[in-house]
Amino acid sequence: MKRDFLRCLAGAAAGVLFTGTSTFAADLGVAPLAPLPVFTWTGFELGVQVGGGSGQTSVHINGDPFTVPPTGPGSMTYTDSGVFGGVHLGLNYQLSMPIVIGLQAEYNFAGITGTGSTLPITLAETSVREFGSVDGRLGFAFNRLLIYAIGGFAYADINNQLQLAGQPAGVIRFFDVNRYGFDVGGGLEYNFYGNWTARAEYRYYDWGSRVYTDAGFGGLVGALGLALPNHTSRETLQTGRVGLTYKFGWPLTSPVVAKD
Repeated sequence: MKRDFLRCLAGAAAGVLFTGTSTFAADLGVAPLAPLPVFTWTGFELGVQVGGGSGQTSVHINGDPFTVPPTGPGSMTYTDSGVFGGVHLGLNYQLSMPIVIGLQAEYNFAGITGTGSTLPITLAETSVREFGSVDGRLGFAFNRLLIYAIGGFAYADINNQLQLAGQPAGVIRFFDVNRYGFDVGGGLEYNFYGNWTARAEYRYYDWGSRVYTDAGFGGLVGALGLALPNHTSRETLQTGRVGLTYKFGWPLTSPVVAKD
């Protein structure tokens, strides 16, 4: 009986000790584990991209009846292709809904070239040497995955070469100008580690048509020192790319946390 009494006493003491310890911990105000922060797309970003492109150049010759032999009108279309790489800088803001809006600027070095030939054009060549854009982005975020559309103003430095039938072999005219137009596309971006994101994107560029006025092909008009609109060139390009981006924190807002 004495042994049973000691067992009851030990059990009661353990219960009091356990209850007292819990009450003491509660009195100290031990905080529960903090909720994990929710990823936000809000912030500045800086990154690089590489890709490839395939485009079309369409050339229309007005013709010159005063050359010897006369140059008749004609049209042709040929493809351009190559690779490019560059940098991008942007700013994103994630709304209370999973909608992300942003603004992005980019610049690319390029080696996109193409050639064609069909009478009266004996040589036509295009070289897209650099291009860039200033775009708006609109996306829908699934936490760390962003699906977005992109589009805006685009420019390119494009060199065209042209040689016409009936001209001496060395008479090749060079037309090197900046072209302006628009771009539109879409892509996926994923935050895979820390502040780093990776993206895959499609983009279509349209630099429109440009009318060239030149007296260098000779003929009566050229001999008189006059220049007439002699041909028109239209440039488009489709690109695919991958990119790596570092997202800087947004200093004007406090971090959002997950609710219990």
